[in-house]
Amino acid sequence: MFMGFMFFSEGRVSAQNAYDADGKKTGPWIITGDISRQKGFDDAAKVEEGEYKKSRKVGVWIKYWPNGEKKAEVFYDRGRPAGDYKSFYENGQLEESGSMKAGNLVGEFAMYYPDGTPKQKKTFNELGETEGLVTFWFENGQKELEFKTISGKETGKAEWFYENGDKKKEKTFSDGVASEPVLFERKNPPYKDPNPPVVEKGPKAKGDENSAQGGKNGSQIVDGYHKTYDKAGNILMDGEFSGGRLNDGRHYIYDEFGLLDHIEVFKKGVFAGNGVIGSKDKY
Repeated sequence: MFMGFMFFSEGRVSAQNAYDADGKKTGPWIITGDISRQKGFDDAAKVEEGEYKKSRKVGVWIKYWPNGEKKAEVFYDRGRPAGDYKSFYENGQLEESGSMKAGNLVGEFAMYYPDGTPKQKKTFNELGETEGLVTFWFENGQKELEFKTISGKETGKAEWFYENGDKKKEKTFSDGVASEPVLFERKNPPYKDPNPPVVEKGPKAKGDENSAQGGKNGSQIVDGYHKTYDKAGNILMDGEFSGGRLNDGRHYIYDEFGLLDHIEVFKKGVFAGNGVIGSKDKY
């Protein structure tokens, strides 16, 4: 009678989702959409499943996406994540893997892009500090950043790269303190995405016109031809605008050092590819 009453108080009757004599969740449970009330799940769809002991999660718990694909696999000890875990993209591809101990990440840690390309890898010590080599990658598979750490502090040489593989800069660390960066000129053409996203509308107007043009900023630019500049005086947008967006023209993209990285060309509001950097373009 007690068990049945508790099932009804949860809004469902199930031989699997049980309670102990103290009214605490026990044994294997399947949490469905009608229990969790998470958006996107049908009432009968599985949201997560695993085992409870005195209303605390224990052992392996599996979470799901609304499409039924596995979202995460986490080991719990007395209600807290402990041991290995994995998370997945909605397409089923591994997104992240690692291990938890006493609330800290320990051991090998890795993240991936939706197509399986590595995104970052590092190792944590027992205190949850990075130890050894740390590497980040761009989505195209090229290395973005690499450095070493000792007890969570950067040490030695750190190297940054462009998406095309050319070295961008490097710093030397000593006990976590960085030297001044050494910058490198790019030797090869910028990376060009073979499958660039289709942009239905050009980018919103940004920057400011010079005083000879009227001195309007992005939000004030009307339809017609305009050339805008960023705060450093670099060309930002050059072309025909419509509805507050660049419709036909060039959008200049700069890196964090203020150097021209690449130029995006738009035609009729659609991204048409990267333009050629010429001598008239300001670096």
